[in-house]
Amino acid sequence: MPEAAMRTRKTPASTLLNHARRQARQAERGDFPELLAEDEAAPRAAPEDDHAAILDRASVPRMLATAMLVEAMSVREQAAIGRRNGLAVVVEVAHPEMVQPVGDALRSAGAFTEIFRRSGAKRTQDLPDQGCGTVAALLGGGSNVAGVSQAPERYLPSTLTAAADIRLKLGAPTPKAVRTVITLVTGRRPRKLPPLAGLTFLDACSAIRRNSSAATCGKRLAAVVAARQAVVATNDAPPLEQVFGLGEAKAWGLALVAAVDAWRTEGIPWAEAVQGDRAVIVAGPPGNGKTSFAVSLARSLKLKLHVASASAWFTNNSGHLGDVIRAISSTFQEASANGPAVLLIDELDGVPSRESLDNRHRDFWTPVITALLQEIDSAASSSANLIIVAATNYPDRLDPALVRPGRLNRVLRIGLPDAEAIVGILGQHLGDHVPPGEDLTPLGILGLGATGADVAGWARGARAAARAAGRPVAMADLVRQVCPPETRDPATVRAIARHEASHAVIGEVTATSTLDVVTIVERGAWAGSTNARLRNPVMMTSAQVEALACTQLAGRAADEVFGEPTSGAGGERFSDLATATALLASKAASWGLSGSLLYRGDHSEMHALLRADGALRNSTARELDRLYVQTLGLVRANVDRIERVASRLVERRVLGGDEVRAIIAETPGTPAGEAGAVEGGPHAR
Repeated sequence: MPEAAMRTRKTPASTLLNHARRQARQAERGDFPELLAEDEAAPRAAPEDDHAAILDRASVPRMLATAMLVEAMSVREQAAIGRRNGLAVVVEVAHPEMVQPVGDALRSAGAFTEIFRRSGAKRTQDLPDQGCGTVAALLGGGSNVAGVSQAPERYLPSTLTAAADIRLKLGAPTPKAVRTVITLVTGRRPRKLPPLAGLTFLDACSAIRRNSSAATCGKRLAAVVAARQAVVATNDAPPLEQVFGLGEAKAWGLALVAAVDAWRTEGIPWAEAVQGDRAVIVAGPPGNGKTSFAVSLARSLKLKLHVASASAWFTNNSGHLGDVIRAISSTFQEASANGPAVLLIDELDGVPSRESLDNRHRDFWTPVITALLQEIDSAASSSANLIIVAATNYPDRLDPALVRPGRLNRVLRIGLPDAEAIVGILGQHLGDHVPPGEDLTPLGILGLGATGADVAGWARGARAAARAAGRPVAMADLVRQVCPPETRDPATVRAIARHEASHAVIGEVTATSTLDVVTIVERGAWAGSTNARLRNPVMMTSAQVEALACTQLAGRAADEVFGEPTSGAGGERFSDLATATALLASKAASWGLSGSLLYRGDHSEMHALLRADGALRNSTARELDRLYVQTLGLVRANVDRIERVASRLVERRVLGGDEVRAIIAETPGTPAGEAGAVEGGPHAR
């Protein structure tokens, strides 16, 4: 039956719910208008009758919708809708579930000839080009016309939305409206209501019941709020506050958590609390925690999580154009109906950019992309109750219209975790199984280049190995997961350990740097590595530059002291010898710390300058020889410390700075003047 034909005789507002009105006025001192009055003369349905009569004028949904309308309208607007004067009214509601009861409330409260109630459920009728003629004819004849929808521009007749004299927005039930209905239904004004944040329209209606006390209704409301805050999670991701390696995505999420907390605790309207940046794209390589980020975000927000996949829009149905568009619409409608909520759209790159389409495929994809853009527009509007997180491995493949203000506002990139994040992820997944007293920092540096999923797999593998052996997790279990197995012969491993141990120990005893990690794990062209931070990187003195050069030369000095020099200290642009040479050349030609103050080039240009400048090359060579003799003395003075660190490296393969510093503190050094040759090595020059 056409909507224009569905007209019924209205009962005047002043004759509705009179008994409840008197009780409400007594409790509220006349604060609520006559829109909430009851028709005492209306026939009451017997218990055995069909309950449609109960759900008519006296239903809680209608009363709550009326109370919300009263709160949203001015006194002048309330008076205007009660007269037949060619008025066009549009009401935007927060949920599709509100369309019918708000329409009923308008029908009872105003002199409307036609009320369009459209939620998008009728695919062929709930369109902006349907009903425009009816609207024009009725308004032209002086009749009042109203429309109710969660997306007016999308579903209501375009003539009505364009010509609206009154536009109202109804969000979630307000405390005032809920208090009004409880007073009407129970006859008593509730003393205190719980925070209603997260409560949907029908949630509030289900908690307010006849033959209940006001206090009982309040308790039910509190129980529904608590239930709504339970997150439907897809895995055991921790709260966002405890997650590592998310970069700018975490910062965005934490700001949003603070905004939602303010909405929940301070009564700030949803649209005001989360305005702006609440629809984003998270991008990064596979395994970097994009999906887990959305779960952690929902957990911290205490909101439900709805998970959708762009690929599922095409594979879970026939794949025909109409079915795909319906699947997209259903995703957003379901999430919105259960909002406020977080909607994760995974694999967004499954929807191609229109810029990459040829004529053959454009006819199919253009309507699909347009439908998706319309849904995102609606979901990202100020009155919507969704937080949208779209995930993709390939942000450059997305349609440009998706990534603009008002839609998916920006791209938040989640890169590979840094060393600190790797340590944090390991700790999360190990839980109580972190080896006691062990510093995981070395593993963070060794694991650089891994994804978050890789790191989680290391933790699972270490726990499985320890469980199979019937013992707690040990550091060796983790090292075996992070590092490739050792295949070099023991003599080579010992030589590499002494080389790296010498870098570590001399750097600490000369106070030029603070050691983070030393390892003999082979990575690429490097047989081992020592990672340290300069203590004074910006304003080094001449003595500090020379001490740093000694630290670089310490590996070769250890090779000589413990056996014989090898090619391990040179041959590469960033080798020990190359670094020491550039430091000493820069001291003279770039930093003005020896010889002339003439600036001859940047530190990065020193190797080229040395090839061209024979005088600089000769002076730098003399400096290298002098400092190498000092370095040999330093190595001999600390040979016991170097040996202990090397032995521990052979055993553990990786050591943190704290462990090396503890060995240095526990092992006395030999005065440099008394340091002789180590057995098997030459004497000092």
